[in-house]
Amino acid sequence: MTAMLVCEERRKRKRVALHWPIRLFRSPTAASIETITENLTSNGFFCFSREPFELGERLDCIITIPPGSYNHSASSRVCLQCRVRVTRVEDQAEGFGLGCYIEDYDLLVNSPQPHSRATAAGPDSFV
Repeated sequence: MTAMLVCEERRKRKRVALHWPIRLFRSPTAASIETITENLTSNGFFCFSREPFELGERLDCIITIPPGSYNHSASSRVCLQCRVRVTRVEDQAEGFGLGCYIEDYDLLVNSPQPHSRATAAGPDSFV
């Protein structure tokens, strides 16, 4: 008789292997940390970072949805402005694996290029 090992998926949401640009912000005045998502779910994402993060740390982020992924004109820019909580940190050879839970988000259509976080407009504004 052969023993069978069963691995059960722990996640409640389906993961999609989407590699979208993302900028992480620790504070309104800190420089952004640029990376790419490895996968996304309806309530979170996983990415890699060269910067270490703390479990439970709260971040702001901007996920840029590439043109062709939605039904808007090619000239419009669509981004998700999110407030996230770090739920997983993994040591990797080239940095850190980072799992984040999306606590809140806004859809930004025709948003400007997200180079930095706007400080003059207040803590909830991105440029």
